[in-house]
Amino acid sequence: MSGLKTHSLSDAHRGATLRGSTSLGASLSGSAASVAVERRGPDRQGTGVCFMWSQAKLRIACLVLLAAATPAVAGFALSAPVVRWVCVAWLAAIAFFMHCLSRRACDHVVVLLVDQRGIFDRRIMPRPIAWQEIDAICAVDTDRCRVIDIELRWPKITLGKTRWSIRIGAYCQIAYNVPAVSISMLLLEGNVSEFLRAVAQYRPDLLHHSNRSALVGRHT
Repeated sequence: MSGLKTHSLSDAHRGATLRGSTSLGASLSGSAASVAVERRGPDRQGTGVCFMWSQAKLRIACLVLLAAATPAVAGFALSAPVVRWVCVAWLAAIAFFMHCLSRRACDHVVVLLVDQRGIFDRRIMPRPIAWQEIDAICAVDTDRCRVIDIELRWPKITLGKTRWSIRIGAYCQIAYNVPAVSISMLLLEGNVSEFLRAVAQYRPDLLHHSNRSALVGRHT
């Protein structure tokens, strides 16, 4: 009888240990998955309005760069060494921009996302700019402009951990009253109007009154 009790107690101890290790492994795998999702960032299946690289616009940009390389190639016919070195630098810059365009053409991730959290642009920073961090979205001509300017409430705090080329926008807004962030739609799918409509779904009060009235007029 005592042997049976001892055997049942050891079985129960092994079962509890097995359950504990299983739950620990599940919690570790869950935390690892959450870290992986956090590092991966927003994806296309998430809620909100997504904008990705436009293959058609990238092809047009490549053609423009090729046309810009023609004068540099013709410059090699000149005998002046200085002109030839300028042409070499010109072609090197064009090759660099062509490489950047080719990388974007192969990149199928979400570039710009507008959702309930705010505005996420992976070209600017690795996290969304929360709605409460945005002071206003400046007026924009939706027929001609391809860039949207954004004024921040706390530019130094919002852009404090970004790279210097982005962080300098905070000092421009503080010193010269220039919008701290600019979002370009030049090479993205969609246009400025679609971006403003996406913002209007969540925070229409941040839009300039001229853009708000234009959106209302188009919907009616």
